Amino acid sequence: MESKTIQTETYSAYQKRIQELVCCRACFPPETEWLATSPGLQQKFDAGGAFRNFYGDTVVFPLPEDGRQFLQEIQTALYHLSGEMLSEPLPADTMHITLHDLCASPSHQEMKAAAASHSAQIWEKLSAAKSMGPVCLSARGMVSMVSSSIVMLFAPASEADYDTVQDMYARFDEICPLPYPLTLHCTLAYYKPGSYPPERWNGLYRFIRQWNEQHLDEARFTLDSGRIEYQFFSSMRHYKSVFGGSDAFGRR
Repeated sequence: MESKTIQTETYSAYQKRIQELVCCRACFPPETEWLATSPGLQQKFDAGGAFRNFYGDTVVFPLPEDGRQFLQEIQTALYHLSGEMLSEPLPADTMHITLHDLCASPSHQEMKAAAASHSAQIWEKLSAAKSMGPVCLSARGMVSMVSSSIVMLFAPASEADYDTVQDMYARFDEICPLPYPLTLHCTLAYYKPGSYPPERWNGLYRFIRQWNEQHLDEARFTLDSGRIEYQFFSSMRHYKSVFGGSDAFGRR
């Protein structure tokens, strides 16, 4: 993978970027255009929206119980409104805020090889991140992320919180540089692969726009860095915390 050239953002730049994503039609297309899902979504879900095998490793913040309940209520509303264009629901107990993605592939062997290459550094980085103390995050709003999913975006509540999270992110970025900056998010739902005319997705967009307008910064959660987890997944519904040893290579 090529090293990224993106410069580390300031706290104000991060806030501005996240707010622009939320405010610019929540990343939905213009109101008269079709919504075509990303071709890569077909690696994760079949045409009917059922989970496919898909493998990888990631570093996440598990959600506190109040955070999980808050997001599960929104997920339920999304499926009640537009379930016909969404893939199978993500289990609430797997919901998390992504800190840094590492490997992702439809190949189990490729994931095992990547996990093996990460193992030389991951535990030192994880130990350091776990010692950085609590951080407070604010729910900034939902967006349609890269035509694949509906996610809730988060921003650190203060500059000190941002500096802490950015330090965590930078450490894992040394293992696997990503071509985009820190973007704290929790996935609420994936689209069902396909293309949708405006009359099918406009209701979903209106719900998200209204929610974003009414609930800006309403929900804040304090996350314990000591609970940060290194996980691997075998589909978008199956995540497993990894604690070292051969488990890091995804034994089957």
